[in-house]
Amino acid sequence: MVSNRIVPQVLEDCGKKGVKVVSIFTSGFSEIQTEEGRALEAKVKEIAERSGIILVGPNCMGLYNSKIGLNFIGVDLALHEGKVAFISQSGGLAQNSTVTGRRYGVEILKAVSCGNSALYEPADFLDFFKNDEEINLIAMYVEGAKDGRKLLKSLQEANRKKPVIIWKAGKTAEGTRTVGTHTGVLTGAANVWEAAMKQTKVAKADNFLDLIYTTMTFALESLKGYNLGILSISGGQSVEYTDTLSTTGLGIPILSDETQREIESILPEVGVNTRNPLDMAASWSQPGMVRKVLKAISKDRDINGIVVSIDAHREKTIELIEKDRIKKLTNAIIEARNSTNTPVFVILTATAVEEIALNIFDDFIKAKIPVYRDPAMAANCIRKLADYWTWRESQN
Repeated sequence: MVSNRIVPQVLEDCGKKGVKVVSIFTSGFSEIQTEEGRALEAKVKEIAERSGIILVGPNCMGLYNSKIGLNFIGVDLALHEGKVAFISQSGGLAQNSTVTGRRYGVEILKAVSCGNSALYEPADFLDFFKNDEEINLIAMYVEGAKDGRKLLKSLQEANRKKPVIIWKAGKTAEGTRTVGTHTGVLTGAANVWEAAMKQTKVAKADNFLDLIYTTMTFALESLKGYNLGILSISGGQSVEYTDTLSTTGLGIPILSDETQREIESILPEVGVNTRNPLDMAASWSQPGMVRKVLKAISKDRDINGIVVSIDAHREKTIELIEKDRIKKLTNAIIEARNSTNTPVFVILTATAVEEIALNIFDDFIKAKIPVYRDPAMAANCIRKLADYWTWRESQN
């Protein structure tokens, strides 16, 4: 570690030794909003350009590549080979995303924390990742841009090749002030950013959890259409999910007569509504029936994806009678998903048996099936997924 005043000399020495890439962790540059800080940052930029050094930062955590063990400070060294890249103007969020993402099925292969972006800014790294064949999804945390037009162009070009998810922070007056002392970048007017995001067709996140869940959704599934089937054990949940999903513009169409007849042949005569949403009632206790019904819904020509509701508390209650009941149910849903091209999304309802819920969550993540703890978050993410892939289809 060296102080900000010593950084220029160290950078000069690096140039003389032929060092090609330098990441500056040290802070105390433009983000402190003083003439001295801005002058120091201008100096390191000039040295890097003159010396042909690829400069990351200053005031950043630098580069991360899980495949080769290139690591942020504080992140474990275990090698993970995913397909996701992450670009962040925050070092802390870059770390949090690489670690937390794994819990949600988001395996970040490469990441960059670029801090003040004296020489290379998010748009430059976006241009790199859009052509990286090891990456098929890009997530970003952005506070602002030195060249808004450049970023807009990079977002448009990258998003045509692979999905880009962006969380733009600093939307309020207070947030803008905080950004100024964090990375020193110009945030820009919130309405201008909103218009730009709509123009680029990128998926937008509003906070960290939204970023993680949206990235999970895009990493694990695609969805070319807006119509969903809903499968649940509860009539009340069916109503809640129908309202929540429909509010975002997703459709819950009535299943075709052919699909309904097939479902009726699977389920016993217990008065189950087969139109959509489908409340399986007591039949839910038989995983084999759940699997068959899922397959039947997946064949419906008007259904683009299926939402499955699981209540961990009810599953635990049934397991008191039937051993390994929960594992049988999750396996049935996973087997049904693997036998069809129709995407499946699981909503794991609020529960008092959190340990059971986390085990179910992990099982679906390992099977690469998106799982959510809140129907509103599920609706939000599924709508963004449908928007992107429907738009991509229209571009072909």
